[in-house]
Amino acid sequence: MTDVKFNELEKRIYKLVCEIGCEILRGILEQQDKEIMQTRNKKKYRHKGYKTNTIKTIMGEIEYKRAVYLHGGKYIYLLDKTISIETIGKLSSNLVETMLKTVVNTTSYRKGAYEIQNLTNETISHQAMQQLVWKVGRMIEEKENEEIKLLKKGKLVQGTKQVNALFEEADGIWFNLQGKDREEAKEKYKKECEKKNKEYNPNHKHKTELKLHVIYEGWRYIGKNRYELVSKKYISGMMTAERLKKLRNARVYQEYDEESIKLRASNGDGARWINNIATEDTIRQKDMFHIQQEIIRDIKEKEYQEELQKMVNEKRYDEIPTYIDWLKKELGGEEKTVKKLETLKSYLKDGLPRYQEVLQEQGREMPEPPKGIEYRDMGTMESQIFTVLAVRICSGRKAFLKLGASYLAKVCAEYFENKGEIEIEKIENEIPIDNSVEEWIKEIEENVNRNKKVHRANRIETEEYNYNKGTVVELTQELQEMLKLAEPTALMYR
Repeated sequence: MTDVKFNELEKRIYKLVCEIGCEILRGILEQQDKEIMQTRNKKKYRHKGYKTNTIKTIMGEIEYKRAVYLHGGKYIYLLDKTISIETIGKLSSNLVETMLKTVVNTTSYRKGAYEIQNLTNETISHQAMQQLVWKVGRMIEEKENEEIKLLKKGKLVQGTKQVNALFEEADGIWFNLQGKDREEAKEKYKKECEKKNKEYNPNHKHKTELKLHVIYEGWRYIGKNRYELVSKKYISGMMTAERLKKLRNARVYQEYDEESIKLRASNGDGARWINNIATEDTIRQKDMFHIQQEIIRDIKEKEYQEELQKMVNEKRYDEIPTYIDWLKKELGGEEKTVKKLETLKSYLKDGLPRYQEVLQEQGREMPEPPKGIEYRDMGTMESQIFTVLAVRICSGRKAFLKLGASYLAKVCAEYFENKGEIEIEKIENEIPIDNSVEEWIKEIEENVNRNKKVHRANRIETEEYNYNKGTVVELTQELQEMLKLAEPTALMYR
């Protein structure tokens, strides 16, 4: 015993405890199944024997027997229904959530699989880790599709949360393509080279952009000169700007009373797709990091960089075009230099004023933030991109299929939006539907039908009355005719 190391002893005890736990859980499941069999409605649920089931859990693999019943022409397992055994495939929800959190916090599926083996008493392959991410990512995407569809039909339940301001930031991250997506991009690049009469570069990197969008209500001070974003909501994946806009609209509609929002501001690098997703009343501004980056990229001389940066920081925006034109001559007027400066001038022509300045120019007051929340300068997107996507997707020499990267991004966004948690039950929950319009229409239809019945009854009654009235008139006329004929005879007998 003295030769045994502590780490080895810890692992052996942990494995033993997990095995005991699996055996206890198996016994509980089978005992519960027996009790269900004895207390069930035997006419409703016909016993059709037993089947063995296996579930992978954080304690290890559990194999147990359960009864199968015939009900309404279908075979069901009452045990699963009674104690809510939630699985994805053969994986328990607890194990699934642990695997997903591990995927987000490691740099590859292989490393994630290795971590699962250390964290739990279960062995999972890296292929299984990847398949799980694809499956859950697809579930999230399908739910997004449903949100967009319900918003279009007017069936989403409207949010009631009231806020004075809502802030949005967006950016993209480029990643290397692999497989069929890389081959398609390669063929497209070849055709472009032929069309433009350019030399084909076999080492050209084929990439595409993954989008990330975040909505938040403001900033909260958390100490040591640090702030956190309040009520962050992420949208991420491979998607068009139009789809992202619809999804953003659905998320805002479900959460907020939109009439209460007095200020909407958007911050981004100035890309067209970011401008396109903004609402008409949103104040758009360029991200300060990207402004500084563009200045450094297009001007090599540090003194001129600093002077232009100073103009931006001091809000001397009107001086910038003149200064750039002067630089064209100052730096020699070479074609390459002039072209870069023209690009810079075009980039800096709008989006420089901060949303606070725009409000002031428009004569609008800055909304009052709620207690404990501040309205600060926007510019968190580089940090968000790095934290949510870049660490997992761009670290190392990685390449992805478009779908694979999109599904992984959705899982990462789910994790960070929920502060380090991924709840499968929450993902699987159905979206609440607003049936108030249908109920209103149904009520109108019922009233119309009720009125029709009353009208029909009145009409029948009226028709019967008119019929009877007509019959009496006809009989009276006949009697009068008969009296006329009988009148001479009557006079004879007087």
